[in-house]
Amino acid sequence: MTLTKFEIGAKFQTPTVVAEYMKSLIPEGVKTVLEPTPGEGNILAVLGDYEVTAPDNFFTLDPSRYDCIIMNPPFSTKYAFGVPDHVEESGLRLGYHILLECMKMSDNVIALMPLFTISDSDVRLRYLKQYGLKSITILPRKTFKYVRIQTAVFELIKGWSEPTIFEAFELMNLQQQ
Repeated sequence: MTLTKFEIGAKFQTPTVVAEYMKSLIPEGVKTVLEPTPGEGNILAVLGDYEVTAPDNFFTLDPSRYDCIIMNPPFSTKYAFGVPDHVEESGLRLGYHILLECMKMSDNVIALMPLFTISDSDVRLRYLKQYGLKSITILPRKTFKYVRIQTAVFELIKGWSEPTIFEAFELMNLQQQ
């Protein structure tokens, strides 16, 4: 049996316990939140306290300012939808492209990304540090059943200049789901 693009993409949806953790990083006073690539809505489901924008297609969204952005962008063009021809990034670079675009729309970004977003590129690490990399929370490898790459939650606050906090998400939290 061959799975459809939607069925395969469903394997990469943010687990509820991780979405709840990401929500806990939203700063006080936030009212408007963008979830740029909502997928099946696992992150959206925990954001009931906020005025949330969740477009069907991030690439057709008019650029606006939001108090916070919380996201798990596609790590592959194979599972992305509506990518216009002028966006030349493919593979994992598409997720980086979405992250960089979101950093223009808010001073607070919470992003679930591959850990090698920073470990494989001094340029990306410097850019995120210059923006304001408050914390990195490493997620267990078992967070996503079909993903073989290490993922992490990046908490970005524009202007953050203190040392970056490194944390490890407890596996037992994930197993409660």
